[in-house]
Amino acid sequence: MKYFFLLFLSILLPSLHFSQSIKEFQIPDSLKNRNFSQLQNDYDRVFRIDNNKGELYANTILKKAKQEKNKEFLYDGYYKIAHIKGLKSENGHPYADTLITLTKNIDTNLYPAKAYIIKGILFNYSFKYNEALDQYIEAQKLSRNKNTDQFYYIKKLIGILKIETGENKEALSLFAEYYNYEKRKINSKEKDIKSYIGSIFSLSNAYNKNKDYKSSKLYANLGISECKKYKDCTHYPYLIMSVGIADYYLKNYPASSYNFLKIEKQLLKNEDYSNLSILYYYLGKINNEIGKEEQAVSYFTKSDSLSFTSNDFEPVARNGYEMLIDYYKKKGDKENQLKYINKLFHADSIINNSKQYLSKEIYKKYDTPILLEQKEDLITDLNNKNKLLYGVLAFGFVIIFILVYIYRENKKKIKEYQRQAELLLEKSQETSSLSIQENKITEGDIPKEEKVKNIISGEKREDIKSKLTAFEISKDFLQKNITVESLAKTLGTNRDYLSKSVNEIKGKNFSQYLNELRINYIVEELNNNEKIRKYTISAIADDIGFNNSESFSNAFKKMTGTLPSYYIKLLQEKSK
Repeated sequence: MKYFFLLFLSILLPSLHFSQSIKEFQIPDSLKNRNFSQLQNDYDRVFRIDNNKGELYANTILKKAKQEKNKEFLYDGYYKIAHIKGLKSENGHPYADTLITLTKNIDTNLYPAKAYIIKGILFNYSFKYNEALDQYIEAQKLSRNKNTDQFYYIKKLIGILKIETGENKEALSLFAEYYNYEKRKINSKEKDIKSYIGSIFSLSNAYNKNKDYKSSKLYANLGISECKKYKDCTHYPYLIMSVGIADYYLKNYPASSYNFLKIEKQLLKNEDYSNLSILYYYLGKINNEIGKEEQAVSYFTKSDSLSFTSNDFEPVARNGYEMLIDYYKKKGDKENQLKYINKLFHADSIINNSKQYLSKEIYKKYDTPILLEQKEDLITDLNNKNKLLYGVLAFGFVIIFILVYIYRENKKKIKEYQRQAELLLEKSQETSSLSIQENKITEGDIPKEEKVKNIISGEKREDIKSKLTAFEISKDFLQKNITVESLAKTLGTNRDYLSKSVNEIKGKNFSQYLNELRINYIVEELNNNEKIRKYTISAIADDIGFNNSESFSNAFKKMTGTLPSYYIKLLQEKSK
């Protein structure tokens, strides 16, 4: 019973505190006469630069909206307070939950999708990435086909999640989409300067994560230039930091150190302990590279302290613990050595569990004998190599089997084409009028609508028959683009009469009749004219009225059972 009572209190008290904090807030005299537009500008000016002031403006917007019963700014107030709370590592979820409740039954281009977006952002700030993803997906469903800005913003947010979980290439692709979208907007009435510069920072950060440091620096410098151009410094310190990181990996240590120290005070003022921890880690690395070991240890210690304050452990900063362990090992300080080994294990648990991060590049040098003995490492390594080897072999066998199967099937086809070519040559030599018995068109091949017997008068049929004979003798069938309509017009009849006459007289439809004339002709020509055998299939097809080599080869194969290339090859071999 006591447990349920405590559980009830744990749920109730935050809500009571939330309600009380809203009621207790009083708008300062200096802000009472400012309208919503002015308050929005005030908030935008200090967002991510001075979060305490940002919270003051957000609370003022919310309080004023309640007093004036302005729903648009009421929703906006809850959104802004939730966001600022999240940036300050405080609980913004009650504000986000209220926003979801207030907007869940409305349908505008902003809400309820925007409410789920801020809920996801808050989960992201507290490293609950699966929960954040669920909120973003819900928001994307709600914003699709309604709000293009939101749709691309959600792509960026999912890109941030992918950065956190180490899927850097996928993140880069999403950030590039977002940047290109914002870049297109910047010269239009719908421009959003903060989002545009933010998209540049995201792209620069993603290039850093993908180890393309020159591209990262290029975009970071572009972002810094745009901050100055548009007089918006929201992302300025983070762009400077991105340049600093790129310069470190490019071994420009003095420039890198200068940029990090340049923004240290800004990050401290903004209580951005997560980024400050990374900044101190890189300052530690720089000092270690230039031989200032004591200064490096001081920065690594600061980085560790801030990581535990924010409970945010970046995989890249893991090496700082390894260097501290090495330092105290050399000093013979076993107490501090053990302290940082334990901290390293704690950091690993956060990285692996919270971020689902699988470290593929960082070699773990400091594992205790109890957890990972050297022998177990070797056995595991060998087992993994064997599994990989077996997998590669199995995959190789499958590929070989497929290739052998394809080879054998192709060989069968080639043999069949060669056999049919031999038969064709024999039959063509037996008669000057080639009629392939095995492929002769039967009544069953003629569509039902064309099976019309004895419906044309004898006189009319004989007239068309004589004209068809003349058509064949003159070899007009070699012309291109012959259709039932065009030939009917030439023969002085109509389409239906001609089509039905061909059915009755020739026992096939018009297309089959025309193709057979052309194939019979070219078989005879190939038999008697060595020059034609040197033509390409495409040239032969063009000469006998086909539009392309593919339609010619298909017609030839359907009638003879082989391809023209095989028949020509056989003729060339026989003539040697």
